[in-house]
Amino acid sequence: MLEASSIARNASVVTRLKSRLLDLSPQEASFARRGFPGVESESRSHLEQIIESFIAGYNVALSEGDMSQLARRLDTSFTPAFVGFAYEGAGLYFALADLVIPRTENRLAVFTRSVGQKHDFITMVGGGFAVARVPFGLRRLESYQRRLDPMTAWCLADGYGFHQGFFHWKFFIADRGASPTSLNRQNRSLFDAGVGRAMWWVFGADAESIKAAISRFDKDRRAEMWTGIGTAIAYAGGVPAEVISTLPKLAGEHRFDLLTGVPFAAHMRGRGGNPAPWTNEACSLLLNLTVNETSNLIAAELKSYLNSTAADADKRNECYLALRKRVKRRLEDFF
Repeated sequence: MLEASSIARNASVVTRLKSRLLDLSPQEASFARRGFPGVESESRSHLEQIIESFIAGYNVALSEGDMSQLARRLDTSFTPAFVGFAYEGAGLYFALADLVIPRTENRLAVFTRSVGQKHDFITMVGGGFAVARVPFGLRRLESYQRRLDPMTAWCLADGYGFHQGFFHWKFFIADRGASPTSLNRQNRSLFDAGVGRAMWWVFGADAESIKAAISRFDKDRRAEMWTGIGTAIAYAGGVPAEVISTLPKLAGEHRFDLLTGVPFAAHMRGRGGNPAPWTNEACSLLLNLTVNETSNLIAAELKSYLNSTAADADKRNECYLALRKRVKRRLEDFF
């Protein structure tokens, strides 16, 4: 039988080993370190703080073995506007743990349907980062999704796209790297939305630079990228009202794709109970709605979709695409 001191030493060794193998440095958030074109942007500090919150949330999850205690620490350590990003970081940790050391019941699934349920969508987005950081991760993405809740598992592909656009922006944004052909149609669309959302950071939320970057992509990829920008505006923020107001015009024919991203962000904020002033502003300026009213667009269309016969066959591989199409149609009817 091991003595208590020996057990403690072994636990300490395991913790140190985990940290050495898996720890993320806050320096990864630096625009200068990444070489982003938006390094001189006035939005830089705000956007770096978001990535720093993500990294901090990941590192808390790495060190905290109890999920209930983890949720408590995240909820008390971050302000409402930034706590969602910390949960996103926790999602990276749980997905890494699932993919590196598989269990019968996935840690990410357990967390998002229990103490992390309020932030399940954005936690799943964080899980997509893990796909980029494990051997053969892309090959395993869709099989991993099948072990998760199909109503939220699609967020992994968005997170994967964001990771690639953020950490490998020169290939996936500057050189217009292709979306993975091995993925199904919905996941390829979500990958592009994630790459588009990453542009908010890469270009320091500069609207003209984002427009120019998206215009260089093949036409069939642009709509999802503008949707990703809409989500970034409303969930991440970081720009004054006059910039928000110019974006629909800059999006041109993809105006309603841009606007479609806003309800997804509002729904995550409303569901998480973590308000942010920039989400209120985006909903008001772009849609003339409150955050709650904007969130209800998603809730109503999701309920309608789930009650339809199409959902029976397509809820796993087509849920996001169907929901996005329905919300876009509603917005087109509004305006």
